[in-house]
Amino acid sequence: MLRFDPFRELAWRTLPVGPHVPFDAERSEDKLVLRFDLPGFSAEDIEMTVDRGVLQLTAERTLDHHDEGVTVLRRERIGGRVSRRLSLGDRYDTGRVEASFDNGVLTLSVPVAETAKPRRIEIASTPAIETTEAAEVSEAA
Repeated sequence: MLRFDPFRELAWRTLPVGPHVPFDAERSEDKLVLRFDLPGFSAEDIEMTVDRGVLQLTAERTLDHHDEGVTVLRRERIGGRVSRRLSLGDRYDTGRVEASFDNGVLTLSVPVAETAKPRRIEIASTPAIETTEAAEVSEAA
């Protein structure tokens, strides 16, 4: 039995630096949708770049400073920088990425490159030689 791995084609190589950003990925016939969890961040805290098929996401935030005389009893929220780097390869049109940010979730829509979409190949047929033409050819010989 051959098992199908839909994520194998994405050739993702992640290089987390410090805490990484968790994400989900879905692919339809015409696009790849990535959803990154970034709770507590704002859109202004996030930087995204694409260079030669590599998507780089970096988000940074600072935590509130406390007044003098205040003792912090517990701190579980993460401050600082988080990052995620994904290699999308050449199957996606990284020049047309669309991004939106809502309720702490960054959603990216990356179109599938035209060259990576399945296409039908037309098969040309040559007209058959009619029997009368074939007979004339054999008589002439």
